Amino acid sequence: MDVFQAAVLGLVQGITEWLPVSSKAMVTLSGKFLFGMPYQEALATAIFLHIGTLIAATIYLRKDLIQIFRSVLEKKMDRSMLKFLVAATLMTGVIAIPLLFFALNNELPEYLFTIIIGGFLLVTAFLQRSRKDSKAETVLNTRKGIITGFFQGFAGIPGMSRSGTTITALIYQKLSIKDAMRVSFLMSIPAVLGAELMLPFLKGGFVPGISEMVGAAVAGIVGFLTIGALLKLAAGTNFWKVCAFLGVIAIVLGLLTLL
Repeated sequence: MDVFQAAVLGLVQGITEWLPVSSKAMVTLSGKFLFGMPYQEALATAIFLHIGTLIAATIYLRKDLIQIFRSVLEKKMDRSMLKFLVAATLMTGVIAIPLLFFALNNELPEYLFTIIIGGFLLVTAFLQRSRKDSKAETVLNTRKGIITGFFQGFAGIPGMSRSGTTITALIYQKLSIKDAMRVSFLMSIPAVLGAELMLPFLKGGFVPGISEMVGAAVAGIVGFLTIGALLKLAAGTNFWKVCAFLGVIAIVLGLLTLL
């Protein structure tokens, strides 16, 4: 992968990370069909590029993070968010690590990999289509963290949108869309950090080079510049239709490779 290709994939990551369409799937498919990358390489690159949008999310949500860190130091402060995030992150790891290991280390036929991604994009579309906004206020706790982390773990499968899945799970637990989106992206910070730390172990021999670093930088810059606008867009748009469309396209591409 050269620097130009990495920059293009970083651009894709920086934009799609904030939309419930599975940025990992979009980067993986872009790497495969635009630049002819092997699926395992494209997927590993997609995971690594999340480090850029991780930094962007950390800056954007810095006030929430400072509040969480203060709760660790000050006993009188409410620690419900901290307990929720710890439980969610641990459960995410239990589910996601085996799924990522399998996806990164098993050579599936290219058509099958593409069809699988398309299929899970359709699953994501269905989940988003079935959710309804909640006006009730609810308190986050360890139990809700375990439930939401369980669903977040399945985002280890390319095509399952992490944000789409977790936002849906949170809405079913009586959070409003606005609060669910904020909590979902707070959840992403420790989850993505864990994935980055585990990547060399999940994909033996993966060592990021200059190209990958450039891609991550592009993802971070684009992500920081677009996060506010795209989160507002995602909150007010029926993105299940976009997911469904992309899922159908991926399945068609997979079937065409059989011809």
